[in-house]
Amino acid sequence: MLSRAAPLLRSRPLASSLRSPPSLLGFSPRPLSSSSTDPRPLGRAAQSAAQSARTTNALKTPVSWKGLALASVLSAAAAGFYKLKQEEKTKKTLSKVVTTGKPSLGGDWCLLDSKTGGFVTNKTYEGGYTVVYFGFAHCPDICPSELRKLSAVIDGMKGEVDLRGLFVTVDPARDSMDNLRIYAKDFHPGIEYLTGTPGMIEKMAALYRVYISKADETDDGDYLVDHSIVLYLVGPDGKFRDFFTQGMKASDVVDKVRKVVKEDAAEAAA
Repeated sequence: MLSRAAPLLRSRPLASSLRSPPSLLGFSPRPLSSSSTDPRPLGRAAQSAAQSARTTNALKTPVSWKGLALASVLSAAAAGFYKLKQEEKTKKTLSKVVTTGKPSLGGDWCLLDSKTGGFVTNKTYEGGYTVVYFGFAHCPDICPSELRKLSAVIDGMKGEVDLRGLFVTVDPARDSMDNLRIYAKDFHPGIEYLTGTPGMIEKMAALYRVYISKADETDDGDYLVDHSIVLYLVGPDGKFRDFFTQGMKASDVVDKVRKVVKEDAAEAAA
């Protein structure tokens, strides 16, 4: 059997043995040629590459200095407008403080009146409205600004209610009664300036939850004091009524004080 089969294998034509197998798709593979042109549409990848090339060529246009300058001006204007809008939004947010309930602030305290040199307590000011502010005479800018605001509030409520201001020092080491009397000349006469021992100041500051932190001293012994920047409204009964933040304008504070006064009057009449 083997001897008969061998001649058949040798006699098969070479071309027949090298014939390409039929395609599974029903047609023979197309021979590749570098010179042939495929009339069929490009695939997605090829189309994308072609579009990218056209876009790149379109972007390769000459840029003038005038165009760059105009773009810079427009960018700066946009940045300035955005910053202005952010500042306006911040001011509006600060001027509209919304609280739930009433904070438990205030209490019994005792300090020294720089004008008379005598002791004063929270009972001394009962019977009228007072606005309390904690600061120090060596403060370069914030304290004077808040005292001017307080002065405007006192004037704004004139003729409606008896309103006095209390400036409580957070720097008793430097704010002696003599120094506070000199400092008081620059501001409204309706503001009284109180000082005391460090322990007395710390007690009152704690009653109003005021933050106080002395900064590092300079070579010449000067220093600043970080502290809360808030105005506290106290009613005729000596109890805390409301507070006003640094971002509020004097007119906003006047409106809120007037509202509290009317509420107290309505409650007393009920």
